[in-house]
Amino acid sequence: MPIAPSLGGDLKVGEDLPATRAHEVLLHCAMDAACVPPWLREAGATTRIAELDYQTVATVIAWLRAASSRNF
Repeated sequence: MPIAPSLGGDLKVGEDLPATRAHEVLLHCAMDAACVPPWLREAGATTRIAELDYQTVATVIAWLRAASSRNF
């Protein structure tokens, strides 16, 4: 999956993303889908959430999805 260079770090083509980086990408995708503008995103908080286990990250993503569906 192509990702922004800022999220890819020093990865080479064909390498797998480490779990934390993959979680970051998923969180950024969820924030994009929820129409959270970039200037409202706290990079430090996103990074700290991405360091948590997958189930916790998935819960945050589900919360973003639920919150965005209420705005339509």
